[in-house]
Amino acid sequence: MPSAKFRILFTLFAVGFGANVATPLFLIYEDRLGLSTWTLTALFAIYPIGLAPALVFSGPASDVLGRRVVIVPGVVLSGVASLVMLFGGSTVSMLYLGRFLLGVVSGIVFVVGSAWTQEVGSSNPMLTTRQIAAVMFASFGAGPLIAGVAGQWSSAPLVIPYLIHLVLVMLGMWLIRGAPETVTRNSTRKIRPNLGMPRGTGRDFSLVIAPTAFGVFGMPSLVFGLFPVLLKPAMPGIAVLISGVLGFVVTWSTFPAQTLVGRIGPYRGAPLALACGATGTTLGAIAFATDTWGLVFASAVLMGSASGFAMTSGLRFVDIICLPEDRGALTGSFYAVAYVGMMNPLLVSTVNKAVDSFVPILAGIAVVTALGSCWLFGAGARLRQRHGALSSS
Repeated sequence: MPSAKFRILFTLFAVGFGANVATPLFLIYEDRLGLSTWTLTALFAIYPIGLAPALVFSGPASDVLGRRVVIVPGVVLSGVASLVMLFGGSTVSMLYLGRFLLGVVSGIVFVVGSAWTQEVGSSNPMLTTRQIAAVMFASFGAGPLIAGVAGQWSSAPLVIPYLIHLVLVMLGMWLIRGAPETVTRNSTRKIRPNLGMPRGTGRDFSLVIAPTAFGVFGMPSLVFGLFPVLLKPAMPGIAVLISGVLGFVVTWSTFPAQTLVGRIGPYRGAPLALACGATGTTLGAIAFATDTWGLVFASAVLMGSASGFAMTSGLRFVDIICLPEDRGALTGSFYAVAYVGMMNPLLVSTVNKAVDSFVPILAGIAVVTALGSCWLFGAGARLRQRHGALSSS
C-alpha cells in the first residue's frame, strides 16, 4: 500500500503538473487569437491573483477543519480548471478564467498539502522539506515539457496536455482518500485570515523569510512567462518546444540546489538563492542584448537553482518558527509572498512600454536581487542566533 507521504506528494504532483502545463501553449494561443506580449504576460500573472485569496483562507481553514476536507475540493477544482482551458481555448476570457482557477487551486493544494506532508513526515523535517520541494518542482517541469513536445509534434497540442493532467488528478483523488488526517477538528476556533506568525516572529518573517520566498518564483517566472515570448521571433519554428524545454531546465535545476541546502542549511541557502537569481537574470539580459541565445539556457539553470535554494530554505524557516496549530497559516503566508514573484513578467512588460527595451529592466532586477542576497547574509545570521540550535539543520 502507498505510504501516507506518497499519497499526499502524488496529489501535489498532479496539481502542480496542471499549474504550468499551459505556459508553452500560450505561444499557440498567441498565433490563433492574435494576442499581444502584454496579454500573454497578463495570462501568466492572473494565476497569482487567483492564488491570493486561497492562500489567505486555506491554511487557517485546514488548521481548524482538518487537511483532507480542505484539500479535496482543491484537487477537484484543478480538474475543472483544465476542462475550462480545454473547451474554452478559443476565447481570451476563458483562458483568463482557467488560469485564475489554477491559481485558486494552487493556493489550496500547495499550502494544505505541504503542511500535511510535514506532519506525516515529522520524524525527519529537513528530508520532508526537500521531498515537498522536489515533487512540486518536478511537476512544474513535467507539465511544460509535455506541452512543449505536444505543441511541436502532436496534431492536438491543445488537447493532449490537459487530458494527461485530468488523468493525474483522478489518480490523486483516489490516493488522497487514504491519507490519515493529522488535525483534530476544533469547533471552538474560527476560520479567519491568519498569517500564522508566533508572537515576536513578524520581524523574522519580514526580513528573512519574505525575501527568501520571493526567490522561489520571482526568477523562474521570467523564464516561464517572459523569455519564450521574447525568443519567438528568433526561433519561430521551434518556439513552443523551446519554451517547454526551458521550463523543464528551470525546474529540474532545482534538485541539486535542494540537496545542497540539506548540507549547508537554510541560512546559507537563502542568500545563495538570490545570488543565483541575480546571476541568471544578468545572463538573460546579456542574451537578449547580444542575441547570444545559448545564454538563455545557462540563465534557466541558474534561475532554477535560485528557486530550489529558496523553496527548501524558506519551508525550513517556516518549520523552525511556526507553532503546530498554525502550520497551515504560516505555510500560506510563505507561499503568498513566493507567488508575488510570478508578477515579474507582467511588471517587466508594463515597464517596457515606457522604456522600450527589456535589457535595462532585466539588469535592474539583477541589481536589486544581488542586494537582497547581501541583505540575507546578515539578516539570516541574526535569525539563527535568535532561534538557536534548531535553526542549524
